Amino acid sequence: MKRSYFLYFGSNRNKEDVNALLSQYWDIICVAHDNYYCGCYYLYSGFYADRLTVKDNKIAGTEEWLDEDNRHYRTLIEVTFIHGRNADKLNRCEFIKEAFAQLKIAEVIGDKCIEEI
Repeated sequence: MKRSYFLYFGSNRNKEDVNALLSQYWDIICVAHDNYYCGCYYLYSGFYADRLTVKDNKIAGTEEWLDEDNRHYRTLIEVTFIHGRNADKLNRCEFIKEAFAQLKIAEVIGDKCIEEI
């Protein structure tokens, strides 16, 4: 049975600070992208995660929030683990959770595993 893991974090640091910490401590280099809806965001894909996105919670140029229920967080971080062996995906997922907790980068908002038959 194939498993995919998804983490969702909230941070009170701005997205540039989060990006700098990821680069400084784990050599996670996020590339800046621009989106009409959510503005500038950072994206990483590589060894630590299949996809890691760092973006503002508040939609640029508006008074709207991407995640209304978690508007007390300035920055949202989404991390996915979908490729590879289940054990490897789980290990990478646990590493990211521990690493974020140790550096106090962000707090876990969501943590889920989806199993495919």
